[in-house]
Amino acid sequence: RQRQMCIRDSRYLVDGEVVLDDGPTENGFNVLTLRGAVRRFRMNRRRLFRAIYGIFVDRFGCKREGGPRDRLGGDLSFIRDKLGYIRSMGFDAIYLTPIFRAMSYHRYDVTDYLNVDDDLGGNEALKKLLGSAHDLGIKVILDLPIHHTGSDHPAFKAALGGDPEYSRWYYIYNGDYEKFMDVRRMPKLNMKFAGEWVKGIVLHWALMGVDAFRIDVGAGIPPWFLWDLGNFINKPLIAEVWGDPFLWRNAVDGVMNYQVWEPLIKFLHNEISAEEFAQVLRRQLAVLPRHFLENSWLFIDTHDTPRAVTMLDNDVEKLKAALVFIYTWVGTPMLYYGDEVMLEGGPDPDNRRCMDWGRINSPNALHDFIRALTRLAIAPRRVMASSNELIYYDDRFEVRISNEGREYKGGVLSGKYFIIKTK
Repeated sequence: RQRQMCIRDSRYLVDGEVVLDDGPTENGFNVLTLRGAVRRFRMNRRRLFRAIYGIFVDRFGCKREGGPRDRLGGDLSFIRDKLGYIRSMGFDAIYLTPIFRAMSYHRYDVTDYLNVDDDLGGNEALKKLLGSAHDLGIKVILDLPIHHTGSDHPAFKAALGGDPEYSRWYYIYNGDYEKFMDVRRMPKLNMKFAGEWVKGIVLHWALMGVDAFRIDVGAGIPPWFLWDLGNFINKPLIAEVWGDPFLWRNAVDGVMNYQVWEPLIKFLHNEISAEEFAQVLRRQLAVLPRHFLENSWLFIDTHDTPRAVTMLDNDVEKLKAALVFIYTWVGTPMLYYGDEVMLEGGPDPDNRRCMDWGRINSPNALHDFIRALTRLAIAPRRVMASSNELIYYDDRFEVRISNEGREYKGGVLSGKYFIIKTK
């Protein structure tokens, strides 16, 4: 695989390393000779992460007071200081919401993709975070908002000014342009023409040491481009897909599995039956590759949903049942910061409250429970429903989750709405 990076010298990306070729030329062009077998790219068929801790960067370590849409001072240095805390719960990866220079506190409206926002400590802060994380065995996953840029991005400004090249990067017509969720500061990119630029951005951060990327609004990006990006960068890609992930099953390593999240919450909230929930799980087992499911993220909430403890009416036992599911069903658990201390929150932006560090020693905190779940290794292959119980198992364990209080006893772990027991 080769890619010319500059005009005077040729640089190639070979097996993850940048090689400068200043050797012989033929007819004015550099010649690159590849010796040995050429390996065909294959999607990862192994488990990428054991468990992921998701961080809304601006709110993990707030330094000042303000409104829900203000920048409150969370930065990468604070996250670096808390890596030991994160690792102690069994997490081997952190997922960071966008860290690039951007227009707003959430940074999904990027203005400069090649530099970390100065408010977060700049590029040097990321380098230090990567070094410390890797020393602890923690991988770093960056959020990539490449479905759209910010309206203040120089490329979009040039496009609005009529630049013929950059005008193709966006969908501009009839005096208007396509946007994400009709938000004017988020103009949509056209990957047919901006795709090579996007590849360069991802390569830049991969070479710095970033381990994987979460693709924001992945369902709005053509699967062919995500497949191409994955082949080019050879780093794990996880796409945000709220609906059926079937079309992306061969394009990325996994998805944020919203198709399972919604029925999980509805089941525990007594809005659907165990059988209805089981049907969703059976279908995914039937139509999605096993490795794709294993690398898709399971979660109880995210920065785009209300907090689980709020949706479940502050019932800590139902919250535990939800955690049991994401740690024992087929997938990779992703815990949104603050879930371990039952941080409350309604819809965006209330779901992005400052982390409450005063709660970490609370008797209701879930750190020990999460550690116990992390030690389990369950690989279910069959699921069924009986009455109000969801039941699944592998060769060693059986998991039962109910939306009616059953006061389960014994087993490896048990509670009012769940039990994990050996067979």
